[in-house]
Amino acid sequence: MTLATLAFLLLASAPLARAVDVDNQACATSGTQSADFFPSTRRVSPNASVTGSADAFVEVGRLFDVYYSRSFKVVRVKTDAGLTAASYVLYQCGTTTPTTYDNGTALPTNAKFFSVPVQGVATALSTVIGVLEQLGLRDKLKLVDPSSVHAPCVQALEENNTIAASHIFGWPYNHTYWHPAINNLGSSIDMVVTDGWNNGYSNSAKDVVFDNTAAGFSMLERTEQMKFLAMFFNKEAEASAYYADQVERWTYMSSMIAAAQVRGGVPTRYTCGWVDGGMNRIYFTKYRRDICEAAGLTMWVPTGPGVNASADYHDYTDRATFLADMVNVNVVIDETYAASPSTYDKTAAFAALGFDTVSNLPSDDPRTGLVLRLDKHTSDGDTAYAHADGYTASEGLTWFEDQMVHPALVLQDLIRLSWLNTFIAPVQTGCPRFFRDMSNNDTVIKTTAADCPTWDRARAEKLCLAQLTLQRTTVASLLGASSANIGARLVVSCVLAVIISMTAMA
Repeated sequence: MTLATLAFLLLASAPLARAVDVDNQACATSGTQSADFFPSTRRVSPNASVTGSADAFVEVGRLFDVYYSRSFKVVRVKTDAGLTAASYVLYQCGTTTPTTYDNGTALPTNAKFFSVPVQGVATALSTVIGVLEQLGLRDKLKLVDPSSVHAPCVQALEENNTIAASHIFGWPYNHTYWHPAINNLGSSIDMVVTDGWNNGYSNSAKDVVFDNTAAGFSMLERTEQMKFLAMFFNKEAEASAYYADQVERWTYMSSMIAAAQVRGGVPTRYTCGWVDGGMNRIYFTKYRRDICEAAGLTMWVPTGPGVNASADYHDYTDRATFLADMVNVNVVIDETYAASPSTYDKTAAFAALGFDTVSNLPSDDPRTGLVLRLDKHTSDGDTAYAHADGYTASEGLTWFEDQMVHPALVLQDLIRLSWLNTFIAPVQTGCPRFFRDMSNNDTVIKTTAADCPTWDRARAEKLCLAQLTLQRTTVASLLGASSANIGARLVVSCVLAVIISMTAMA
């Protein structure tokens, strides 16, 4: 614990008189002004536990810390993970806006104040939509950029004008239409969620910076950031419970693969690389590495010369050098930009990567390599929405909206394609799929507003979690066997250059 944190803890640790527990989704009344709106059961968990903290001061990893009083909480974003420092004072609606901590000490300088739970949100960030959907807060969305929306039910609400639409365009970001749209909605917008690049900001006290993309974040830290947004809606308990469940599922699946590799039932020599053919670039940021390694693949990190090389990516000096190194990559996750994923087929993908020009690349032969893209599920692009300047209807990817919310589904999807394709049943309709198998010329699945009932049912009935549980049983039966049985029963998909004879299963 740092000295600054210790000082803050001592500062904020004045004893609190605890009153009767009340519903913190309802505003305070004259009879509940002294009630405890934030008991331990409704506080955030500092780790992967379901249980809220019993302490009034809670540190949530490297992300943020929070101090709980009876009627308000003070959230401070940390900076050691590359986040932008900020402080937010969140006070229960209907209570008096606080001016000091309970012991009389001043609140953080430049803190922004929000009455919670927040009722109206504007955001151009698709990741925010994914979090709000998972926490059951879709009704809080009041303004979105349709170019970034995948969620079918948000598409439906935007297209029938229940949710307002506007857009940002260009770089640096042009907010010509976005800012007036926020102003037109007036008091119905309590909070504008933006990022470190001011994407969709309002330049007002309503702005909240949400950044789950800091380069050093692990995959699960990205998911844990949903706890930060949950603070503004008094949904800490729900976010903590969901995060704990995802951590358990991620850990179980990755541990099963790791154990099978120790026994020799799953090979260990296959590599994984996240590449951009347009830039001759390979990425190896922490969260990408986590996904590969949890799936039993080794992240390929170049060691040769490059331009713009950093701790997060490596740009090759030319296409020939890039292709020469791709021989070392068995599973290529292709992030090359495609304006229209639904018309971007294997021929286009291999041409953009340069794989169509080289005969000895593992990924050029579906028997010895695997090329995946991140656009299996896309939206249809809202062609009904139109502004003259800067807007083009685009196919929003569920990858950007849902991958941080569903890390276990991401991992399952990669494991399914890499190792267990024959044994894992097709995914539940209404659950996001992320990876598209370009080696087999897999096609995009477009979701539209008409798909809202199917996706809503999957979310409401937790069918995606049920799918993971079913696949967990399948994986356990395969990878929990002896290594000899694994060798006979596990059909390795096209990533592996090994086809196990089905007669061995007899």
